[in-house]
Amino acid sequence: MKIFVNNQEKTVVEGCTVKNLLKSMELTSSVAIWINDLQLLQGDYPTYILKEGDKVKIFKPMGGG
Repeated sequence: MKIFVNNQEKTVVEGCTVKNLLKSMELTSSVAIWINDLQLLQGDYPTYILKEGDKVKIFKPMGGG
């Protein structure tokens, strides 16, 4: 199934959760996720199942100060 991650097309298996997506991309859950312009809470990463055509935006934390 095809989704878009940060505007790049990506193929994932049917039933893929956000947590599985992050694992496949070697990312931790300490990122902010928006799906179809709605923010997803970190507690929902393990259970939110991605759907065909979803537009996922991943934001990594930035240090600074």
